[in-house]
Amino acid sequence: MSKFLQDLLEPANGSLRPQPLDALKIASGRVVACDPLTSTLEAFEYQVKPGTYPVYAWHSEQEGTTAGAEVRFSDNKPVRWELAVRPGQDKSTLKQDELFGYPVDAGIGSFADEDAIRALEALDGRLQEELGDEYISLYDNLVADVLEEHDGVWGNLTPDEEAGLNVIMFASGYGDGFYASYWGIDEHDEVVSLLTDFQVVQEGNAGQDQA
Repeated sequence: MSKFLQDLLEPANGSLRPQPLDALKIASGRVVACDPLTSTLEAFEYQVKPGTYPVYAWHSEQEGTTAGAEVRFSDNKPVRWELAVRPGQDKSTLKQDELFGYPVDAGIGSFADEDAIRALEALDGRLQEELGDEYISLYDNLVADVLEEHDGVWGNLTPDEEAGLNVIMFASGYGDGFYASYWGIDEHDEVVSLLTDFQVVQEGNAGQDQA
């Protein structure tokens, strides 16, 4: 377990501060964590109850950046973390220091309903058609302005206005990398949150390998 995950279970010196972001709508129950610009992935295997849930960015006071992001499905506090996996991923196959996660190449992570990610891809296609030669990229033509509303730290993009499906985006710690997500489990063995660790708060400088 990383120092970040341990610190969230046993907060000691107030070095981690939760910053509330906008709420996330989950309609299908299928949750995605990904870099929404370069590595959209299928949803995690575990499904949550549809609803609208609060999202928080965990700011490390010591490092001065976002250490992780969390969407909360309950007011109950997690007492342990379990690595979140997608269909076909088997945790028993992981070697020591290996993790399942998602690659970040645009310095941005996100939480979204799987249908919102599909809607975002469709929106990108429409932008390319409408802008023609003026189209640069989804980031340059849309996402940058959304992030700028919150000083580039986070943003709320709604690719499907009719359904209200949104993508909550946030800066991924120090930037590009490979980041795992974890289900927060409470004392009753119920899933109460989903957290992505950006490997900002850890013992020493040793990283972990992707699988």
